[in-house]
Amino acid sequence: MKTYDINFSDGISSDSKGFSIKSEDKAIHMAEDMLIKGNSYIDAYAGGIISVVDSENVVVWSKPIPKMERK
Repeated sequence: MKTYDINFSDGISSDSKGFSIKSEDKAIHMAEDMLIKGNSYIDAYAGGIISVVDSENVVVWSKPIPKMERK
């Protein structure tokens, strides 16, 4: 059975949440929520990519992480 994790990368470094989510749809929904609500990974990887990767290391969804606006 495949599981899904949420990864972050910016071309220099990368991290994963370490999840073993059993549903692709749930993993994508969680990643979209992170983009909307933000968290430390979103802040750290602004300008990079957030992606959902299955347990076979196949990217099933990805979106750019918007750069933070400096005020």
